Amino acid sequence: MNLFIDTTNWKLVYILEKDNKIIDRLIIDNNKKISDVAIEKLKDFLTNNQLTIKDIDSFYLTKGPGSYTGVRVGLTIVKTIKVLNNNIKVYLIDSLMFQAGKNKAISILDARGNKYYFAVYDQFKILEDIQLIESDQLDFYIKKYSNFKLIKDYEIDFANTYLETKEMFELVDDVNNINPLYVKGFI
Repeated sequence: MNLFIDTTNWKLVYILEKDNKIIDRLIIDNNKKISDVAIEKLKDFLTNNQLTIKDIDSFYLTKGPGSYTGVRVGLTIVKTIKVLNNNIKVYLIDSLMFQAGKNKAISILDARGNKYYFAVYDQFKILEDIQLIESDQLDFYIKKYSNFKLIKDYEIDFANTYLETKEMFELVDDVNNINPLYVKGFI
């Protein structure tokens, strides 16, 4: 059984998957207190599916960029589980690539303060590196990549996006390499 977790951008997302079939999903929007509810919601989610954490073989997570605290929540949960059971597998992907999926896409996430986390992908190939841009720079990239889809702030179908990006997640064997991706420093 596989569990996808995303806590990076003011959403709490859990998706259970086995053999490329979605078993269940939980998506809680606009939750700025993810750190307060993540563990309890995970327990409830697994219990509702007659599972425990021991039934999960692999964890798939987004690692950021995103909310400073949110980025750390999912990673900390899984890092702790990996320390207790080194046999589990942990796979990571950056939030912007996950959001872009297999599309030709300009992928942006609100970084607050009229800024965006930004990258451009062509079917998983990165064309513009992950960076923080001012909102007034976005028009330049929209014109430059006029035939690309603009995907913003996780306006996606998480389950379908997870299934189409699953092969792009990178296996992380060493618990010390389960780290968040920060693009700007903590303010």
